[in-house]
This record gives sequence, structure tokens and C-alpha cells, in this order.
Amino acid sequence: MAETQARLLADDIGFLLSRAGGMVLGAVNKALVPLGLKVRSYSVLVLACEHSAGVNQRSVAATMGLDPSQIVGLIDELEERDLVARTPDPADRRNRLIAATEEGRRMRDEAQELVDQAHSAYFGDLPAEVVAQLREMLGRIVFP
Repeated sequence: MAETQARLLADDIGFLLSRAGGMVLGAVNKALVPLGLKVRSYSVLVLACEHSAGVNQRSVAATMGLDPSQIVGLIDELEERDLVARTPDPADRRNRLIAATEEGRRMRDEAQELVDQAHSAYFGDLPAEVVAQLREMLGRIVFP
């Protein structure tokens, strides 16, 4: 019976995406433990490193698919560790920009190596073209 159920689920792309995502998420979270990061805090740090002036907190939330209130705790944690700093947004006084500190950029680089290693456990045996195509297809879904 379990084999029949597995075959049924093997045709369900939503299930496969969810299961694969959960497996990769778990591996990346485990890889980031030595740095005291998880996928969400790492993702905020990556986005904060993209622009030297910082990135708008609301855009971080939108990119990550989270409510802005969920981002606050992540930013608080990163700020307490001196990995990011909040600065006033010159374009809108009501908003704050999140900018990576020098230590944050160093941590992002170290974390990226660990993330790449975790990813290689799942994608390392696949041809580079297939991984690039998978990334492109998922990107179309996530960022239409």
C-alpha cells in the first residue's frame, strides 16, 4: 500500500516541490547551525548585502513571502549580533533600510559556503545545465 501511495504522490508536483523544499530547508538549517543562523535569517542577511545603502524592510518581507511583522524579529536578531544595521530610508521617513555591516558581509560569505555544501548533497550529481534550468523554472514560479 505504501508503494501505491508513493506512486500517487510521485505524480503530484505540489507534493514533490513541498517535500524537496522541506528536505533542502532542513539540510541548510543544519548546515547553518555553527553560525547561529537559519534559512530565514540567512535570507535576510543575503538581501541586506545586495545593496550597500540597505534594503527596505517591506521589500525584504515581500521577497521572502512573509508578513512584515515576521521580518522584525529576524532583523532584531541580526542587529543584536551586529550583522545588520537599521538606517532611516531617505525616500520615506516611515521606513527603515536594513544594511549589512562588514561583519554581516563576512558572515554571509561564510554562510554561503555552508549553503552551497548543503545544496551539493542534493544537486551535486545533476548536470549544471539541469540545475540552472531548475533554478530558472522555480524562479518563474516564485518571482513571476
